[in-house]
Amino acid sequence: MPQNPSATRSRHAFWWDAPARALVWALALAVPAAAQTPGPPVVRDGAAVPAVQTRELLREGRLALVLVQPLPGEGLLGSHLRAIRSGVTTDIPLDGTVTGRRARAIGAVRLLAGGRRVVLHLDPEQEASGLLVVDLAAGAVIDAITGHDLVASPDGRFWAFEEHAIRTVAVWPHTETVYAVYDAAAPPSANVRACPSADDRCRGQVVYLPDRLALCHALAIERGGSCLTPARQPLHDRRSPFVWLSAREVAWVDVDLARQDSTLVIATVRDGAPATVQAVRLEQARVIEDVVFPPAREAWEIEGITRDDDPSRVWLHFRSPVRQAPLRRLGIRVVS
Repeated sequence: MPQNPSATRSRHAFWWDAPARALVWALALAVPAAAQTPGPPVVRDGAAVPAVQTRELLREGRLALVLVQPLPGEGLLGSHLRAIRSGVTTDIPLDGTVTGRRARAIGAVRLLAGGRRVVLHLDPEQEASGLLVVDLAAGAVIDAITGHDLVASPDGRFWAFEEHAIRTVAVWPHTETVYAVYDAAAPPSANVRACPSADDRCRGQVVYLPDRLALCHALAIERGGSCLTPARQPLHDRRSPFVWLSAREVAWVDVDLARQDSTLVIATVRDGAPATVQAVRLEQARVIEDVVFPPAREAWEIEGITRDDDPSRVWLHFRSPVRQAPLRRLGIRVVS
C-alpha cells in the first residue's frame, strides 16, 4: 500500500490553529470577557471559608451562569456552576463525572432552545475534549461526553466528533476511527451506546463507519478467534474538520487508507431515527472542474466545506494549493 503522507504525524494533529478557533468560539457565543475575581479571605463562625474565584460564562435575559472555582485549584475539581435566574441561585457541581474531573477549563457555553439545558464545551484545544450537559431546572449535570474535535451545530444541539481512542489499548480495532453525533437535547439514555471502554466515550449515534465493537465482532466471526491486531494502523483518516452545512447537516472528508479512496460524507440527523448518510466518492466524474481529484496518498488537507445557492454541489477548500486546484478549491457534485 502506498505510504500515507500523514503517517509520521499524529492522526489527530490537525492544522487549524488554536488562536483562530478560540476567536471563532468567542465571537459565536458572545460570552463576556472572562475576568477572574479572587474572593477575599472570609471567616464565618470562627472558621475560614475557602477562597474561590469566579468567572461569568454567560448572561442572557434573566439568566446568568458563573463558574465558581476553589483557590488554589486545578481544572474543575471542586468547582460548580452557579446559575442565577430571576433572583434564584442554584449551585451545580461540575466534578461528578470522569470527564468533569479531568477537564482543565471551560472553552465555550451553549444555551439550548427553551433555556432549560446548557452545554459546557471542555478543553476544545486538547486531544481529548469533552461536554457537560447541564439541566438547569434539575440543577444537575445529566450527561458527560469525552470525544475528539467536538463541533457544534449552529444552535448547539448536535455535536459531531470522533470517538476518542483509549491510550492504554493500543491494538486495532480499538484505535480505529469512529465518527458520531451527539444530541444534547435528547434524554441521556438515547445517547448511550456500547463501546470497548464503557465510559464517557460511549456516547452519540455512530455515523458512516461502524463502531469498534461491531467491527471487532464481525472480524472475530470471520477469523474464528480474536479480532485484535497488534501494530495495525487505523484504516480511516479524516482530512477535514467537521463542518455543519445547516442545523441538521454535517459534512467531512474521509480517506480509506487501505483502498486509497477519498469520500465526502454528508450526514443528516433526524429526531428519533438514525441519521441519513450520503457518501460521495471524490473522483473525476464528481468534480465540476473535470479534473482528477488529488490522490489520497498525497498530503492535501481540506480546511473548509461550503455550499452556495446550488443545492446539487458543495465546494471543498484546500489548505494549500494543489496541482488540480491552483485556486485552492474544487466543486463537487453531490447529486448525480
